[in-house]
Amino acid sequence: MDSIERYAYVAARIMLAAIFMLTGYDKLVDVDNAAGDIAEIGLPFPTLLAFVAGLVELVCGALLALGRKTEWAAAGLLLFLVPVTVLMENPLRADANFGTLIDFLKNLAIMGGLLMVALRERSDANQ
Repeated sequence: MDSIERYAYVAARIMLAAIFMLTGYDKLVDVDNAAGDIAEIGLPFPTLLAFVAGLVELVCGALLALGRKTEWAAAGLLLFLVPVTVLMENPLRADANFGTLIDFLKNLAIMGGLLMVALRERSDANQ
C-alpha cells in the first residue's frame, strides 16, 4: 500500500468514526434525551439501552479512528447500526417522512463504509 492510499484510508476511518464518537458522547452526557427516543418506539429499559448505545458508539468510534482493533470496532458499529436502522430509521413506519428515508439511506451508506473497513482489515490480517 503506497503512502497516499494509507493516508486516505486513515482519513476515511476517521470520517466514519466522527459521527459515532459525537453521537455516543451526546448519548452519555444526556442519557435521558436518548432514553426518551428509545422509549418512543417502545423498547424496554430505555435508559440502559441509551447508556449502552452511547458507550458502544464512543468506544468503537474511538478504536476505529485510532486504528486499534479496527476490524472489531467496524464490525461492532455495523452490528449496532442494523437494529438502530430497522427500528429508528425505518421508512416503512407509519410516522415516517422523507427525512426518515434520508436517515435510513445515510445509515446504509455508513454501514457500507464500515463493511469495507472490516473486510479490508480482515484481508490485511490474512496477508
